[in-house]
Amino acid sequence: MRTPFTGMSALLYFPFAAVVLLTVRRMAGVSRSTLAILALLPLLLAGRAMFTGGTYGPIDLAYTTEPLSSVASRADSGAVSNPAVSDQYTQFYPWNEAVRASLRAGQWPLWNRFELSGNPLAGAAQAAPYHPVNALQWLLPIGDGITLIAAAMFLLAAVSAFALAFSITRFEHAALVAAAIWMLSTHLISFAGTALGMSVAIMPLVLAAGRRVVRAPGLRSAFLLCASLTLLLLAGHPESTLHVLTLAVAYVGFELLTLRPARWKSVLATGIGGGIAALFVCAIYLLPIFDSITQTEEYVYRSIGYSQQPKSATVPQMLHRLRANVLPFLEGAPGVEREAHPPLLEHGWIPTLYAGSLAFAAALAGLFGSRRPERFFFFGVTVWAFALAVSLPGLTEGLASLPLFSIAVNDRMVAHGALALALLAALGVEGISARGGGRIFGGALIVLGAILLFTFTSNTNLAPDYVVTGLLRAVIPLLLLSAAALALRREQIGWALLVLVLVQRLSEASWMQPTIPGPAFYPPFAGVEVMRSESPFRIVGIGPTLTPNLATHYGLEDVRGFEAMTLARYVDLYPLWCLKQPVWSNRADDLDAPMLDMMNTRFAVVPAGVPMAKGWSERYRGEAYTIAENADALPRAWMPRQIHFAKKEQTLTEMRYARDFAEEGWIERQRSSSHTNGRGTIAVRNDGSHLRIHASIASPGWVFVSNSAWRGWIAESAGRDLPLSIANHAFLAFTLPAGEHDVTLRFRPKSFVIGSIVSGLTLLVLCGWMLAMVVGARRRSRR
Repeated sequence: MRTPFTGMSALLYFPFAAVVLLTVRRMAGVSRSTLAILALLPLLLAGRAMFTGGTYGPIDLAYTTEPLSSVASRADSGAVSNPAVSDQYTQFYPWNEAVRASLRAGQWPLWNRFELSGNPLAGAAQAAPYHPVNALQWLLPIGDGITLIAAAMFLLAAVSAFALAFSITRFEHAALVAAAIWMLSTHLISFAGTALGMSVAIMPLVLAAGRRVVRAPGLRSAFLLCASLTLLLLAGHPESTLHVLTLAVAYVGFELLTLRPARWKSVLATGIGGGIAALFVCAIYLLPIFDSITQTEEYVYRSIGYSQQPKSATVPQMLHRLRANVLPFLEGAPGVEREAHPPLLEHGWIPTLYAGSLAFAAALAGLFGSRRPERFFFFGVTVWAFALAVSLPGLTEGLASLPLFSIAVNDRMVAHGALALALLAALGVEGISARGGGRIFGGALIVLGAILLFTFTSNTNLAPDYVVTGLLRAVIPLLLLSAAALALRREQIGWALLVLVLVQRLSEASWMQPTIPGPAFYPPFAGVEVMRSESPFRIVGIGPTLTPNLATHYGLEDVRGFEAMTLARYVDLYPLWCLKQPVWSNRADDLDAPMLDMMNTRFAVVPAGVPMAKGWSERYRGEAYTIAENADALPRAWMPRQIHFAKKEQTLTEMRYARDFAEEGWIERQRSSSHTNGRGTIAVRNDGSHLRIHASIASPGWVFVSNSAWRGWIAESAGRDLPLSIANHAFLAFTLPAGEHDVTLRFRPKSFVIGSIVSGLTLLVLCGWMLAMVVGARRRSRR
């Protein structure tokens, strides 16, 4: 449990912003006023939370189910702002807390004991414990830390877009327009607080590094590329890394066309060197991910079945999605007007490259008013993004047939379009400075006509006042921009565009991520105090109660979980105790399942009216839910009375008929047999993510442990390693001789050990190289 928040995120945001912006000033020579604007841009979204001690993120969604529904009024959580952004509160915030729990115990964040009977933490990628922003926010209470993550993401997005646009145009106000459009794009705001958002935010920085490699190959450019790729990799979203690199490679290829082939060799050497250095720096992070992936159910599903699903759209669907990317309000607000919308979609969301109607107008001005060749590349990227957004037949299936893309959600590459629009807008502002506001006036009129056409040809059941409000937000800024193009001087038009972009996007998108009061960050709910014990145990919520992963905030371990990587063996056992749900957590509905006993499930949060199962008793009863205790729950480590040795398939079949896992257990072997197990008394306690086991063994036998059997577990006793076996298909077991034993069970994959050595040595080499460069520069300056 945490103490009330104090709004401490500002204390770290401004030093962080100062470091980032001073680096920009040193590299690009930008004015102080521009740096100040860049520092303040993120406050337009996260500033309220930052200075009031609130949390910027959709925690209000946690109050839609029990047990938090019962304390919603007391916590002042307010109405749900946006039901479409759920990954933050169901995954990223609990993973953040799991990392903090490991750090408080003085351990590396390798194991998440709070979900799915245990799961890799750093090795599951998206907790991203090694990213600099995540490391910085650990100094704060978690609510403030979450706000800092969002604010830092917005800052990195703005600075990255500014750096790329400024390197092209050399106009600060043009680059500021690009920064504002990119930072305030719907895609980025939607994913603020996630690994995807942090990865995509710095896409312009990766492109800027690639541009520098082409135009000034050498060690400094290789270092900049290495730094940008390191930030991208450590952000924690491998799929987005693939998508960002796809655009970066295309952009570098475009830039190479401006060079003579004789110069390509030095460019390729610089790029490959910087890329390899980034891989070596990130080895501590990457190798455990590669180790985990092949053990997962998602790997099997996506590599075999996912890519075979048809995903292209019909003509009516494509037309609707095209309209919704130009005017998102025609799709309806999630959870409100969308309920009345005709069911034209095959999936529950439309990816959007939308960043305001002004972005389209300014982009058209850049396309037709700029003379730079980059405009053709960014226009092509915009067309590409629209094709992805509408799920164009042929493109969708073609991408799904490519290696790596076959296991990715590729329509998320619409973010390429939002960035392309921002950069075309910067080119448009540059053109205004040279040739006046005629092009942007024409662009505004074209977009205005398209908006009116799409609105009045759209077949929706949306409320008229809702449509009128959305239309006014799109149209009025265009009219004001048109007036500015006619009435103001050239440079003033660019500044007017910047102000209008900020006003429009705040009016359109501020609802997408709410600011939640500090006390609403997971306050104690009635009955939680009964779920306490010195011995480790797990809990479960029946039906919709206690959304999986939220138990992490209360220091409770849940047998359910919502993860991007789930152990395939663990999923094999779902039919024995729960229901697998698509794109969501597994759901438990039956307290009678013997598997719950075996998995050390001692407590359950049960909806009111659900009868108690045998062996379960009430510990707390409220109006909406009951907390029950399981007298038959096995301890975390135990010795079954009967041991069966069997092959993997046979084990899974026989476990379906087991009614008492204290009576019998299964060990995987090639030859089948059964025998009586030894006897003993076992005591277990948590030590962070480790288990400390004291065993008094009367006769030699097998000790079972209900931690999920990912590769990387080490059992140590009296200075020696104990061989581990697979028990009950997805868990752990080891043998002990008669006597007293103290066993430590810790998760430390070899991939982490090797990766940490590689990363450490690489950082030493890079630091030594940087020191040598500094010393050499000082010696040259003294001559």
